[in-house]
Amino acid sequence: MSFLENIQQGSKKTLLVLCLCVLAFFATYFVTIAYIGTNNSDLYSLDKGWSVTYKGKTTMIENISGYVFPHRLGKGDTLTLNIHLPHETPRRAVLRFRSDYTTVEVFENGKSIYEYGKYYPENKFIGSGFHHVYVGQDFGRQIQVQFLERTGNHNISFSNYDLIPQELSMSEFAAHHLFSLLVGTFLILFGILVIFVSLLIHHYSLNYFRSLSIGLVSFAFGTWTLCYTKLIQIVSFNLELNMTLEYFSLYFASIPFTLLLFNMNRKRLSRWKRIALRIIVAYEILFVILTLALHLSGVLFYPRTLPLFHASVILVFIFFVAIGLLKIKNLDPSGKILVKGVIVFVVCVLADLVRFSLGFYSFVERNILELSWIPIGTLVFVLLLVKSFMMHLFMLLEDRAEKTALAAAAYIDSLTGLFNRAKSLKIFESLDKQSLDYAILSLDMNGLKVANDCYGHNVGDKLIITFAKVLKKSFEGIGSIVRMGGDEFVAIVRQEHLEEIEETLTKMSQLQKECRGDLPIELETAYGIAYRHEIPEEVSCEKVYRLADERMYLMKSSMKSNLVRK
Repeated sequence: MSFLENIQQGSKKTLLVLCLCVLAFFATYFVTIAYIGTNNSDLYSLDKGWSVTYKGKTTMIENISGYVFPHRLGKGDTLTLNIHLPHETPRRAVLRFRSDYTTVEVFENGKSIYEYGKYYPENKFIGSGFHHVYVGQDFGRQIQVQFLERTGNHNISFSNYDLIPQELSMSEFAAHHLFSLLVGTFLILFGILVIFVSLLIHHYSLNYFRSLSIGLVSFAFGTWTLCYTKLIQIVSFNLELNMTLEYFSLYFASIPFTLLLFNMNRKRLSRWKRIALRIIVAYEILFVILTLALHLSGVLFYPRTLPLFHASVILVFIFFVAIGLLKIKNLDPSGKILVKGVIVFVVCVLADLVRFSLGFYSFVERNILELSWIPIGTLVFVLLLVKSFMMHLFMLLEDRAEKTALAAAAYIDSLTGLFNRAKSLKIFESLDKQSLDYAILSLDMNGLKVANDCYGHNVGDKLIITFAKVLKKSFEGIGSIVRMGGDEFVAIVRQEHLEEIEETLTKMSQLQKECRGDLPIELETAYGIAYRHEIPEEVSCEKVYRLADERMYLMKSSMKSNLVRK
């Protein structure tokens, strides 16, 4: 089976493993959800019984979950929710709810028991996230949740308000968002793994750019997924930092994403298209840096720049489609799989932009539009991403193996499998840079002309191959054997094995007798030995080799053999 067939078979196995992982993922997800459904008796949702007070006017709310306040709050406006706790209040109860970009203060029977962002300076970002407020055990108390608008012109929508035992507050929230938790965690871990693999690929001088881009995209979207779903609060209760990380990871993800598409299509893009993509990448980098600077300085917070980002994403996507960047034709197998994942992901992102816009810019109740499409698209994207990366890695390894084989073939004699003259020059060059002693043996096989003239060139080739095996076995472990051409060979022995040369030559003579086999003539060799230390001035391997060659010819001329060419 060829190397390419092994790769194709490996890809099929990878796809099978991915399918099994998806089935295991959903099985775990639904089993966990079923378990939660049967073990949430301690959770009490405060959907009803709320009233809202705004500018001195109090209005009853039929259902608080997903309710959107019908007026935009101006800067400095206060909105207050009121409720009397029911009899079913759990022990050690925590009131869990979400706020978006407003300060929060909670009162119990008129006494402040919790506050968030109340004393923040004007230029400090008010983040978004869930609050966990301990409200004690007694029922019938009045709870007030007061929101203060800091930015102005903002709709307030309300999340679920749940009473839950304190020890279950975070774990129950994580379990209910298990899908996003698994997707986000997997994306982060996969991104770190691919980035690490990319560094290894770079170490071996392979094309690592695509895999690095895949790793950065995966890590960025994994971070964004955990921040967007507020699951980051499992490890961080700093809502401002969490929101800053959410927006930064989202904006940053566009850079490696564009570079990934650019790298996949680089060879088939015209000059102006490459320039346009470089301009887009430069814009994305500038956008990330500028929005971060404006956000941290308090001049313009991230939520205000989100519409511009949405518009940029739509325009860039239209441009990608217009120039054929998402066309599957002419892409390699890895690129085709990746583009399919990109298309699915982009469709889910666009659907989520519509969902977000309906919820943010209209008065549609939030619970109708609460579920984001992006984690679903991200899951499909990352599964195709894994397969694409595996195929891309296989392609890199195949290319590397082919180049290594070609490089090795350039230094290998095709008839004997020994090193050739080109390799001897590399070895000579390396030895000339060192000061250690070494020996060069010039070996000339006798009888090649006789074999060719009397028995044909096939027998002559067989004689050379047999003699090469003798030399390889004799000098194994102590020196490098080179076929210089025809019946001429060279053995190069380094300093640590110089004392073994005489023993090796004796072994060679014995093997020549044993390995003759069915050859019509004997194996016979003339050789000469020269050492580096024998040349006192301006020493070089070439000079040592010429001295060894001269001694070989002296030995050959003194031999009384019918196989020696006179």
